[in-house]
Amino acid sequence: MKNFFAAFFLLIGQFSLAQTNSFTVSGKIKGLDSKKMYLSIRDESAKGGSRRDSIMIVDESFTYTGFVNEMTMISISPGVEAVMKRTGRGYFPAKSSLLQFFAFPGANVKFSGKITDFVDAYPSGDKTNNEFAKLNKTVYPLLNKSVNLSLKVANKIVTDSLMIKSVNDSIKMLDEKVVSIKETFVKSNTSSAAAIWLLSDMMIRSQVSNELAAELFNKMNKEKLVAVPFYTEVAKRVDAISVTGAGKPVPDISSLNTYDGKKFELASLKGKYIVIDFWGTWCGPCIAGMPAMKEYLDKYKSKMEIVGVAQESDNGERWKKFLNDKPDYQWHHVLSRKDEDYILKFGVAGFPTKIIIDPEGKIVGRFVGEDDAIYKKLDEILK
Repeated sequence: MKNFFAAFFLLIGQFSLAQTNSFTVSGKIKGLDSKKMYLSIRDESAKGGSRRDSIMIVDESFTYTGFVNEMTMISISPGVEAVMKRTGRGYFPAKSSLLQFFAFPGANVKFSGKITDFVDAYPSGDKTNNEFAKLNKTVYPLLNKSVNLSLKVANKIVTDSLMIKSVNDSIKMLDEKVVSIKETFVKSNTSSAAAIWLLSDMMIRSQVSNELAAELFNKMNKEKLVAVPFYTEVAKRVDAISVTGAGKPVPDISSLNTYDGKKFELASLKGKYIVIDFWGTWCGPCIAGMPAMKEYLDKYKSKMEIVGVAQESDNGERWKKFLNDKPDYQWHHVLSRKDEDYILKFGVAGFPTKIIIDPEGKIVGRFVGEDDAIYKKLDEILK
């Protein structure tokens, strides 16, 4: 009987907490002609790293109640065919194809607008979502134009080389305009939770240089934003930028979240050159670069080591399976987790990012993207 009451009161407590942390999102959007929408909430404690749910649509209207423990960015895929940017090999992901909003305990968010070939619908109901809507009303149409032009090239609607160049130039111009608008938004809204989230997102997507990111962050209103989780993330990234520059001692990696289950200590490799490779099974360029990494490990086996640090949205199942299937790539491997976030600790934004460490444990250089520059540098220092 004691166990029954303990379970009962635990259930009541969990229900009460969910009620306290609940939020509601609703709306009526012209052109929302699907039967269901699909919502995703990032949640490290959930299987797969996120919670997913469906939202029923009736006569272009919907309402949904969920729960979050803190301010969280949420995306909803509307399930409308018209916004799907399909190619022969899949589709182009585009923020202009999503309903995005900030949820927090007690939030009551309302969407209005229409759906054409993109989601021209925006949130309202509080200061943060109102500011975010104002930004996206400018940005979404530009993002949509950019992805539509990309589709013309990907789907071979445009095949003439001169026309392809012209289209790519237009895409570049649109993308640069979007980044410029975002930078202006961050500069002009130094007390905004939407702006600090945007800065974090731009850093993750390598849309802003490390120097400018640090400059923008230092102008944000710490007093107003310090309790916002996005502020903490950006603070860690900016700090990582300053401590992982060339010539700086490499931050420590000490983990049991390893491929072989044994504790790994980066310090144990001191005396050799080390390449720390930040990657993920979801990252095509990361995988494409692994044969070259293997080639260089074999070439300089007595002088260098490779440490793979993976970021995955699940609990590591895909990572483990990938390495099981690829014995040639089984060098040192660590899985970055929320409690051991080496992606934040090293200020990693773009993937892959490769960092060379010298035998004394100092950073030689950082290389973002799958670039020949790292291999030229390895030949230069190891020959």
